[in-house]
Amino acid sequence: MYGNLNSKNPKVSLIIPVYNVEDYLEKALLSVENQTMENIEVIIVNDGSTDGSSKIIDKFCERNTNFIVIDQKNKGLSAARNVGLNVSKGKYIAFMDSDDYIEPNFIECLYSAAVKNDADIVCCNFNYYFPEKNMKVYMPLTSIPGTFSNTKALKKLILDFGVHYFAWNKLCKRSIFFEHNIRFYDMYFEDIATSPRLFYHADKIVLLGKALYNYTSRKNSILNTMNICKIRDFVRSLGVMRNFFENQGDYEKYKNRVWIYSQRVKLVTYYFILQMHTSAGNMEGFIDNIAAATKSIDYFAGDKFIPSAVDIPEIPYPICEPPQNIKYKLK
Repeated sequence: MYGNLNSKNPKVSLIIPVYNVEDYLEKALLSVENQTMENIEVIIVNDGSTDGSSKIIDKFCERNTNFIVIDQKNKGLSAARNVGLNVSKGKYIAFMDSDDYIEPNFIECLYSAAVKNDADIVCCNFNYYFPEKNMKVYMPLTSIPGTFSNTKALKKLILDFGVHYFAWNKLCKRSIFFEHNIRFYDMYFEDIATSPRLFYHADKIVLLGKALYNYTSRKNSILNTMNICKIRDFVRSLGVMRNFFENQGDYEKYKNRVWIYSQRVKLVTYYFILQMHTSAGNMEGFIDNIAAATKSIDYFAGDKFIPSAVDIPEIPYPICEPPQNIKYKLK
């Protein structure tokens, strides 16, 4: 519980987008309510929930004066995060997904590390939480401890090893968002498009080995409900990152890392495409989609890429949904 809150100058703003997660929200907000650190503001953005989420939010807001709720029509995760950012007052910003939960010292540990090291960004380790079994599993090597310059940390981030693109296991100075006009793009895999920009404009990044965040693995997560839009945005997120480095005039510094990461993007995209065709029960166009994905990824990570004034470049070789007329029925 919190006391003596200075609402005008909170140390940390925790932003929580909420959309139809009534089965998980109570646990999530209890973990926020029980944080050991004082003087934080909790900004809950109710993104048009139609289930019982609103009642749960109201209950917590009534008993916690530092909980703020913003109700809006459903606009998606990125828009909800941006709304929270725009009203935030904390020196530091943290994000939490509303189906996850945090350890009691999550904010205190991140904030203490930021102040002690004069860091712009602090990242922590995390657990995978399986609600059906009420079991959490520690994920090794998801945050290799240390203090790094932005260049060294960004090279780790690009490879998505030792530090990851997720928005939710990080604490970041609010000034980086506002001084560099950084917001989340309206797309899936927006973390991949956003985190490199934050790291690029930071001076010092601290990685903590402690697992302070618990990520809930559930059937209707983005990765478990892949569709054509999500597959395209996954490929496009690579283009957004490449385009940013090019427009900063710094791509050569990160070129090798981007190429290595692009090979991982290929493998994951191939799997997503196979999953999409298998779910549709139709393999027509599968080879064409694999070829299109390969050419698009090679373009985004290759020497023929032409920087765009638009932050989110289009995929040069579109990936298509399987046709509805079933030719190759899968059993």
